[in-house]
Amino acid sequence: MDWFSLQEAIAGLIGGLGDGFADPAIRAELGEAVRIYWTVLSWATVYAALVIFVSSIDDAFLDLYYWVLTAQNLVLSPFRRIPSVEKLRAMPEKRLAILVPAWQEADVIARMVDHTIQELDYTAYDIFIGVYPNDADTIREADALVARHGNVYRANVGHPGPTSKADCLNWIIQNAIAREFQTGRRYDAFVMHDSEDVIHPLSFKVMNAWLDRADMVQLPVLSMPRAWNALVAGHYMDEFAEWHTKDLVARSHLTAQVPSAGVATALSRRVIDLLNTERENLPFNTDSLTEDYDIGHRLYEAGFKSAFVRYFARVRVTTPKGKRRTRRELVCTREFFPDQMKVSVKQKSRWMLGISYMGWRQLGWVGPLVHRYFLYRDRKAIWTAPTGMLAYFITLQWALYWLVSATIPEAGGLPPLIDPKSWVWAIVLINFWFLVNRLVHRLIFTGITHGFKYMALVPVRMVVGNYIGFLAAARANRRWIVHLITGAAITWDKTMHSYPSPEEISRTQSSFASHERPAARRPLPEALTASLASPVAASSASPVPADIPFNFDLDRRAGVLMERMPAPPPMPVPARIAETMS
Repeated sequence: MDWFSLQEAIAGLIGGLGDGFADPAIRAELGEAVRIYWTVLSWATVYAALVIFVSSIDDAFLDLYYWVLTAQNLVLSPFRRIPSVEKLRAMPEKRLAILVPAWQEADVIARMVDHTIQELDYTAYDIFIGVYPNDADTIREADALVARHGNVYRANVGHPGPTSKADCLNWIIQNAIAREFQTGRRYDAFVMHDSEDVIHPLSFKVMNAWLDRADMVQLPVLSMPRAWNALVAGHYMDEFAEWHTKDLVARSHLTAQVPSAGVATALSRRVIDLLNTERENLPFNTDSLTEDYDIGHRLYEAGFKSAFVRYFARVRVTTPKGKRRTRRELVCTREFFPDQMKVSVKQKSRWMLGISYMGWRQLGWVGPLVHRYFLYRDRKAIWTAPTGMLAYFITLQWALYWLVSATIPEAGGLPPLIDPKSWVWAIVLINFWFLVNRLVHRLIFTGITHGFKYMALVPVRMVVGNYIGFLAAARANRRWIVHLITGAAITWDKTMHSYPSPEEISRTQSSFASHERPAARRPLPEALTASLASPVAASSASPVPADIPFNFDLDRRAGVLMERMPAPPPMPVPARIAETMS
């Protein structure tokens, strides 16, 4: 069909529709259909207004609590003792095992580990990279890292992947414990990170200090800066800026419980030992897609203390012009989040599936009222996300009403979608001011975290974020229904990662290598290392030497007024782990 034939066909179709509208019977039937549709839309408006109202009250309460808490902190700040960077560096270093699950991470794992080792202001740590036997590219990169650095080890998962991040973490932990029996050096804590994380040089120093006060320490997680007009990637900047500046601060103060973010999370040794004992060397829940969220709640139920730490460090840096100045930096972990809508939907549907659906089934509604309140906040997205899109749709239909009434006069004279004198109209007006409040808070936290230039498109990114949330909710709902019907396991729904260049990192934070610090505090690891050459028999393991200091001694030297019992020796290495370490 040529272009002119297509034009004639379209003109004929439009003419036929016009003839149909000219028929009084057809016009009357269409008018009745529109009135029925309008009635349904009116009831949908009532539903959407109520759901948004309840959710907005919840958000406004947390906003108010945060600002009251901030005012209180400003008044009390002169009386609080926050350790300086110098004091953090002077504290004895706990030995840390860094856990990095890596399924198909060959493109980023080397840059992440090399950069971390070069810039980190910490010495007592080892990095364990969890790899699967059917991921040859990542194994090759991990082996190269092992050859370059004396504190990097390959942790073999005993079966092909992908499985779940929790399963990979379980294997990494047992590999780390097996390493203890070979070296005689005990790890005091385990730190979770991903292969795309940009770790602040002082992160482990902060964890080292706060692990004397809590058994789980969570540092803020933020997005790397993106182009100011990037909508999909930019909405992560907005959301994490608000979540990790306001929401988690208020939550930790209200509940004394912090859900792990999965990265920048440190778990004390006694937590891992207890979980190993109770869960048969499987500390992370392999039935959950959000093992970080799951473990945070399980530690809360077990009575362990957690802390969300926003530590601002004053560091001396060198500017590009060679001048020295002092800069105040938030010690946090940054990373690139997805910049494509399809990938973002995939990632957020995994979060929603793990937190809302699987968390509801596995964790239930336990704890005191304030804890249940935050469980509700965590899970409400499964109905607020679709409701938000319904509200957008209703607004669009409302705006198109005049066009409908002009096209079909019989549809004119429809009653108002909402009676201006009704209680529903009052709810809608209140919701409008709640929306303004939400927008103002998003502008504030995006501006103070990333800069004022990112504030311009915050309203647009809010809409984009809501649309992504709607698609993610639909995808999570579909996967959950399929799981319930078929019983098929829900596996690791991985998203591909990227790692920033040194130039991108330097634009986010001051040049890490230029931080002024005692030279003796940041020696680079040995250039080469010998990898494990023979398997470790579980029965031949010997206890850690008795001359290793206990946590009690470290706590006392750090000046913390809390004495702990000496931690037990490591558990025997499971045979399945020993078999993979050849």
